[in-house]
Formats: sequence, structure tokens, C-alpha cells
Amino acid sequence: MKTILTLFGDHYHDRENLFNAFRTVLEVAVKDWILVDTTVEDFESFLDQQPTVVVIARENRINPEEKDVKYWMTQQIEEKIKDYVQNGGRLFVWHSGLASYPENGVYCSLVKGYFKYHPDKQKLVRYHSDGKLVFGKQKVNFSILDEHYFVYCDEKSTNVYLYSESEDGKSLAGWWHNFGKGKVVVLTPAHSKDGLFDENFQILLKMVVEELFD
Repeated sequence: MKTILTLFGDHYHDRENLFNAFRTVLEVAVKDWILVDTTVEDFESFLDQQPTVVVIARENRINPEEKDVKYWMTQQIEEKIKDYVQNGGRLFVWHSGLASYPENGVYCSLVKGYFKYHPDKQKLVRYHSDGKLVFGKQKVNFSILDEHYFVYCDEKSTNVYLYSESEDGKSLAGWWHNFGKGKVVVLTPAHSKDGLFDENFQILLKMVVEELFD
């Protein structure tokens, strides 16, 4: 039985939409699983139980609009995530899972990248695989209304499989790499419910999920 530990949603991102979009794909992509959807308060204790896959789709800030901003990821949790992956764990960093974490910290070093900014308004964003097969399966080329994430990625240390472009420019949108005995997969879309349940995005997310269990 595969255990999947998820941490979904934050001040700007609806937990239910992320959870439902992920679960919809999980039900068709993977057999024999248990989904443990946790909170920042309980994340570390569940991580200690060594789940098969960990999914982080929330930003580091707990209260981003308050004067005294608090952060949930401690240096201890960063080190535990690193050890988890190094010993064979699978980490899926999705959308806001890239946001507001220390750029020079252990987590961003493990992920090989981080969120920089996105334009104020959602735009039509094209996601494509540059004519190549994603995880050896199929090419990707579709557009959705989305927050266009502009990110930093250490391209030389990972494998880019997805690109993004809009009227605001171009960026990278997905990459993966092995670390120790484990694997890290990153995906930047999608923000809204319509984007998350877009048929083409669901196909892409299914390929990502299947790669995590490969």
C-alpha cells in the first residue's frame, strides 16, 4: 500500500481545488494508495513515518498579509525532507510549493529552483514540452488562464520537461531530477479551478503522478 502525504493550500491558493484535482488524477493513475492530507502543524510528524510520496503545494508564509510574517518550514524540516528524498523518497513540488522558501536554503537547493514572481492578473499561458515527449510518453502543448509563474531553475542540475510563455514572457514550468536514492519533480501550473481541471492539464498531471511512482 502506497502512502501519499500531501500539504495543500495557503492564503492565496484554495486547498480543496488542489486536493480534488490531485485526487482525481490519483484515482486513475495509481493503485493501492492511502492519501494523508496534513497541515503545517502535523506535516513533520507524518513525514517521519516515511511516506511513499510527499506533495507540497503551499507557500512557506503562514500569514502573508500581516506585518509580522510567520513561516512554517524550519531548518529542521528542510533537513528532514532532504534526508527523506536522499533515502529513496519521492517529492512533488507543485505551484506555490516553490514560493517564499529561503532561496539559499536546503529546500530550494534540493528542489533546484524557486518562485520569483507572477504578474498581478491571470493571463492566457501556453505550456509546452518544446516538441519533446514528457517522461517518454507524449508531447504537451496547451493553454489555460493561469498565474504565469516566473521561476529560477538551476537548469544544469536538473531535467526540464515543461516550458511556459505568455504576453509577459517565457519561463520554465517543470523539471525533475534524482537525488540520492530518491526523486524530485516540480510543476508550476495551475492556480484556478478551471485550470486545475482542464483536460490537458489533467493529462499532464497524470504523467507527473505516474513518474513519481515509476
